[in-house]
Amino acid sequence: MFDFVPYLSFLTSGIGVLFMCYLFARFRSYPKVYWLICIIFSLVFLEFYIFALTSKHIYQMLFLLRIPNMVRAFLPILLYFYVWTMLNPKHPIRKYQYWHFLFPCVITIGVMPDVLLSASEKLAILDGYYQKNNYLLVKPAGWIPPGVVQPVSIVVGICYSFLCLRLIYQAKKRLGATFNFINRQTLIWLQLLSGAVSCYFLLQFYQYSTLLLGYSFDPPSQLFKCAVAISLFAYFMTSPNIQENMDGCIIPSYEDQGPNLPSVEEIYPSLLPEFLTDKYANELDRMIKESYCYLEPTCDLSQVAKKVEQSPQKFSKLVKNYYGISFVELLNRLKIHYFLVHFDQYDQFTLETYIYQSGFTNRSTFYVAFKKYVGVNPSFYIKEINGNKDMLGLQKKPI
Repeated sequence: MFDFVPYLSFLTSGIGVLFMCYLFARFRSYPKVYWLICIIFSLVFLEFYIFALTSKHIYQMLFLLRIPNMVRAFLPILLYFYVWTMLNPKHPIRKYQYWHFLFPCVITIGVMPDVLLSASEKLAILDGYYQKNNYLLVKPAGWIPPGVVQPVSIVVGICYSFLCLRLIYQAKKRLGATFNFINRQTLIWLQLLSGAVSCYFLLQFYQYSTLLLGYSFDPPSQLFKCAVAISLFAYFMTSPNIQENMDGCIIPSYEDQGPNLPSVEEIYPSLLPEFLTDKYANELDRMIKESYCYLEPTCDLSQVAKKVEQSPQKFSKLVKNYYGISFVELLNRLKIHYFLVHFDQYDQFTLETYIYQSGFTNRSTFYVAFKKYVGVNPSFYIKEINGNKDMLGLQKKPI
């Protein structure tokens, strides 16, 4: 009846690989994403191992034997660092936090002798497993005594999963309603991910218990694990607000009345006060802004310098002198300003179209610039803030 379950594990691992490729291709510029990619890789590897073990394909992949013990030990630590860095985007990881890796390193060193066994020795271990389901559980794992690696790793995984849920709860309580409101989707994602990992380890504990008691592998629990993993991937892919915050939660700077978000006119770059009466500075300002060259995807320093009949080097210095910002920041603020001026007309389902119309070549660059100058992600700004101006104390000022 459950003969298809091993291949469902294979399907889940395949979907997970595609999900990792998507994360790398789309968000590789965000350091925090690599924690998430490692988490997904761990889950994918463990699912693939279940497929190989239950379908007996592991006889052709002997290198897999005992590797899951290492991966399982690293998974909860990776989850901890991902959740912590997402909740504390402005704080670097402290040196003492790396002590969390002590446990998985000990497990890795402990099981290494089994990983280095010869092919014939590994075949003998697998033959013992297929003759008796709990054979791997009652046999020493390298230098580690029998009955230690799996239960301890599972307990550590459950503890860390609940620790991550506690970190999220504490952050929500400490940073208040505005933080929770602005980061609602991201916090839900972190809770779902932590919850999914805790479910994974709880199901691992159930499977371990059934095997230890001499029963066969439990297919329904494996079926549930696959369903949880696929649902998690699907939720991420269908939640644009999460993808806009891949560099961490937004930590608002605010007083009691709400977040101090800039008006549209404050984002618009203007000449420094000492150059407001300078004829050439004003002419340059007019040429840059009225040409709308910044809306062209190919716009760069050389192109704009050519329009104003200056060398790129001299033009870069003039921008820094007249505006007090770099040329790249000037362009990004003009693009974000253009986006904000027109956002009342936008349909959320065509957001990407308007991103390109505002001069950005990809979503990732747009998200980083938007959060830098506005303080929240674009979907939140369009869908939430405009409808809650009184609550957040935000007014879209005329230009």
